[in-house]
Amino acid sequence: MASPTGIIPEQLIRQNAKQEVIRWLKQQPAPGHFKRSLLLGWAMTVGVKIRGAEYREVEASGTDQ
Repeated sequence: MASPTGIIPEQLIRQNAKQEVIRWLKQQPAPGHFKRSLLLGWAMTVGVKIRGAEYREVEASGTDQ
């Protein structure tokens, strides 16, 4: 799991920003596995559950896909 600190914008490190975080991650030029790891790190940091479909959506937007 990658730490979202210093990568995901600070204003998105809050519980009610899940869809904003997913949208932001999908726009970033990074491999899918790294984006998925950031999403997991964000979810653990703020205490939010992520559905499997949301992980797959973010991972599928990776530069390695």
